[in-house]
Formats: sequence, structure tokens, C-alpha cells
Amino acid sequence: MHISSALYSALRIVCAALCAALCIGAALPAPAAETPQEILAPSWFKPTFLDFPEDVREAAAAKKHLMIFITQNGCPWCKKLVEVNFRDKTIVARMQKEFDSVEINLHGSSETVWIDGARATEKALAARLKVRGTPTLLFLDERGATVLRLNGYYDPDRFLLALDYVSNREYRKQPDFQTYLKSRSEEHTSELQSRLHLRMPS
Repeated sequence: MHISSALYSALRIVCAALCAALCIGAALPAPAAETPQEILAPSWFKPTFLDFPEDVREAAAAKKHLMIFITQNGCPWCKKLVEVNFRDKTIVARMQKEFDSVEINLHGSSETVWIDGARATEKALAARLKVRGTPTLLFLDERGATVLRLNGYYDPDRFLLALDYVSNREYRKQPDFQTYLKSRSEEHTSELQSRLHLRMPS
């Protein structure tokens, strides 16, 4: 097939333009990845230098347990914990009365001092504590022992049971929190059944 010189020249120009566009596109930097949203702890959390022996002593002096909230930027369940549980009036009142609460970041670089005096970054401490995901909550007694560890999100009702378990020192009688949860659930079911029975006409 015969192609006129004018058409041939036009095709060459189009091809050259396409090649130039492809080269320019390849040279452009890739769009920056979106920065994960920072999860901000509530204002009623305690200011801390991340010196946990000192935090434990201060909590014990106030007859409280210490709660450590381990989070990371962009964590949806951490966000829900903050926006749902930590804004629930009943939970907030309980926590302010019975707990000192502090926060560390799973990938943070701030220096911490753990219960045994070992110094490490937040990231290194989280690795030492074998934190695999967030949120993770650690509840410490007056000796600095971890009496409860919550991995993942707990809805407000179960979270309140966790606060009961720690503040009432139920861990001394029942070391297994899941067993405690089950027994409390059974008690609640039995109570509802009793109420229903009382309401039924004789």
C-alpha cells in the first residue's frame, strides 16, 4: 500500500509525540503515599516521660492500676477505641477514678524505661512485649506486674467487665480473664431469665 509523504510525516510526528509523553510519564515521581492518621489519646490520659516504674509508683500511691495503651498511626480499631470507648461517660468516669492511663506508639522512637529498668525505644519495647497488633492494652498492678492484657478491640460492655476485673482485683481469684468473662456472661443471662420469670403472670 502506498503512503503519501505527507501522511508518513504526520505519522512520524504522532509517534514521536507519544514516545515523548511516555518518557515524561516514566520520569515523573510516584505520588506520595498517604500519611497514616495519628491516633490521639484523650486529654484525660496522664502526661508521662515513659518511665514506667515511676508511673506505677504514682498510680499505686493514688490506689490505682496503670493502663498502657499501645497504638499506631492509621489503626482503625485504635481509632474506634478512642472514639467510642474512651468517650463513653461511664468508662471515662471509671478510668479516671481507678486507673492512670498512658500511651505509647508501636513504631515510636521515644525512649522508655520498663519495669525492670531496661531502656528502649517504644518500638523496641513493643517488640520485647511481643505486641503483634493494635490496640493492645496492658494493666499493671502496684508491683508493676501485668495483671491483664487485652489484644484487640473490646466493645464498651466487655471493656467495662475488663475494668471490673482489674479494679476489683478479680485476677487474684481467677487468673484467666476469658473464664471470668464467661462466668459474668452466664450470671447476666441468669439474671435476665429471673427477671423475665418474675414478670410472667402466675
